[in-house]
Amino acid sequence: MMPTEGSPRNQGVASDFVGRKPVYLKPRGAVEPVPWEEIAVDAPEVKPETPLDEAQFVALDIESTGNSPFLVLEIGAERFRLDGPLSFFDTLVDCQAPINPYAHRRHHIDRSMLIGAPEFRDARRAFLRFAQGAVLVEHSHDAFDTWLVGRGLESPLEHPIIDTSALARLVLELPKGQTPGLARLVEVLELDVTPAHAALDDARATAMVFRALIVRAREMLGWKTVGDVLAALPRPVVDRTAPSRRALAAGRAAGARGQKALPRSGAPAATPRATSPAPTARRGRSSRRRRSGSSGSPGGSPA
Repeated sequence: MMPTEGSPRNQGVASDFVGRKPVYLKPRGAVEPVPWEEIAVDAPEVKPETPLDEAQFVALDIESTGNSPFLVLEIGAERFRLDGPLSFFDTLVDCQAPINPYAHRRHHIDRSMLIGAPEFRDARRAFLRFAQGAVLVEHSHDAFDTWLVGRGLESPLEHPIIDTSALARLVLELPKGQTPGLARLVEVLELDVTPAHAALDDARATAMVFRALIVRAREMLGWKTVGDVLAALPRPVVDRTAPSRRALAAGRAAGARGQKALPRSGAPAATPRATSPAPTARRGRSSRRRRSGSSGSPGGSPA
């Protein structure tokens, strides 16, 4: 499903864009940016008690620069229900940053392709309109893609988030520490799709994997509602603070505690009470390795 020049494949409800400059998106393969236009989709907000057959989901995939702080180069998404796709979202993002050569070899995005693409804030604003009221689905064991989208927002994304790698481990009974790649799951589930390190293609593959896994989970585990899935797959929380900053913050906190413990009389400080050490948080990725080998009203171009 490669975009054609001038094709309005990125559409969505744009009521909050009234009075603002028009937003243009640039799908991969498009010669010129295309306007992001309005299309109405009936989608009540998903709640834990929402039956799975009535819920709407948005499978998301991000391609990044591959260099810390990992800026977004492309956003691809499919809005869908369990019975099939509803709409698509696809745009390159001009992040004005160098692209890691390793990342370029995987996703084939270069600076020339980004000419005319929207800035991240505009692309994200359109995507959040597209994804409003849906459950976000990503193939990323550490919630990397949704973190990239939400980074810098005054409040984090409030969407429920489901990771298909964790879902696969549960449904396919894989070893606990194993993170199956998207391409492997497509093969195991015998799906007619090929992950291609392009955001929209991988988002579509993620959506197909999710639907196939949910079919099995409903038979095996009796899941009926969105809440059943969320209860079985807790949203991952990852500390992505740089190690040097974490150490600095820890040092400052320890210093502050020590300062408070010092008695004003100058006598030796009392031994602080023993406390349980905080659980070690997983570090953020030092390199972005793609996984196929490894919030307004919704909308989008009709499937």
